[in-house]
Amino acid sequence: MLRKSKFVLFVLTIALILSQVSAFAADYTLEVAVNGVEETLKFSLDDLKAMPAEALIDEEYIYNSKTGEKTADVKGVSLKYLLKEKADIAFENGQVLFEASDGYPIDPQSLEDIFNDELKYVIAYEVNGEIIDNDENADTDDITVYRKVKQEGEFGTVYKLVNKIAVTEEEAPATEEPIETEEPADTDAEKVFTDITEEYKFAEEAIYALANKGIIDGMGDGLYAPQNPFTREQFCKIIIEALGYETKEYQGTFSDVTADRWSSVYVQAAVDNGLFVGNTDGTFLPEKIISRQEMAAVVARAAVASGKVAQEKLNKFVMEKSDYSDKDAVADWAGNSVAWLEAEEVFTGVAGENFEPAKDVNRAEAALVVFNALFK
Repeated sequence: MLRKSKFVLFVLTIALILSQVSAFAADYTLEVAVNGVEETLKFSLDDLKAMPAEALIDEEYIYNSKTGEKTADVKGVSLKYLLKEKADIAFENGQVLFEASDGYPIDPQSLEDIFNDELKYVIAYEVNGEIIDNDENADTDDITVYRKVKQEGEFGTVYKLVNKIAVTEEEAPATEEPIETEEPADTDAEKVFTDITEEYKFAEEAIYALANKGIIDGMGDGLYAPQNPFTREQFCKIIIEALGYETKEYQGTFSDVTADRWSSVYVQAAVDNGLFVGNTDGTFLPEKIISRQEMAAVVARAAVASGKVAQEKLNKFVMEKSDYSDKDAVADWAGNSVAWLEAEEVFTGVAGENFEPAKDVNRAEAALVVFNALFK
């Protein structure tokens, strides 16, 4: 009898604990953190629903998801209102990072887009008249952030299971010399190359723009040689010139680069500025043809250095969401860089269905990628 009583008591205790867990799980909280503000704001589902009328959105959304264009009747709170009125964000230049409760990576959003009335980001708690249940657990409340399509065919406008939002203000990066922002030179000005055939027309604008800026050189006699391979030392020069950095006196850093080598000052500058790294055996391999994924890593570092993208944002881009068929072949150390450059359409004309990360880079491709990433 005593054993039976203990067993009954045990069962009742477990039932009580489980009921409390379920009740706790249903108590949804959205956390909003703003860089520089110590206190993290927290909003329950009831808090969101109790927002004033001007904060609420209840309308039809035409949006894009991974499975194509869709329509939904969305009910929720304006994210712009939440950040401006409740989080009291006064700055306009920043990044908004969404964190999903299931850990699924979400691309960073610019604060400029969040504040764009046409895009109309909404923290939705009801879709098509039904409570959202993306985690297939009826005991928990979910929200989804929707964004109206900015342009036809654009993807990534639905962000599920969002439970944390972080806002960071972007500051102008401290660089040795800021990258030039003027429009690229006309393709028919100053330089004229006679060997840019139809096969390399995809890079013509980039080649002329960089050549007229003195960033990349021709081969003499009116030739550019777009088909020729591009080496690691040559890429050191083009990236240092593109960023407007000063060359550095060579410090004998690598066993296979001597002080009297033409590229030594560019190699030293590239290494000192964190754009290139050497090999574990103490070599740099200056004459080795640079691969696509090596080029991607260097160009992405240059984009961060020039303020084109924040490192925190770049880190959010992952190859798992890439459209390249051979995305699994991209090395981990280059993954974020390749994914971000792909999203920026930097490789248009270079890579097609496959990225081919280990493929050698030629002079046309090198010019196009640097131009698209840093100047266009």
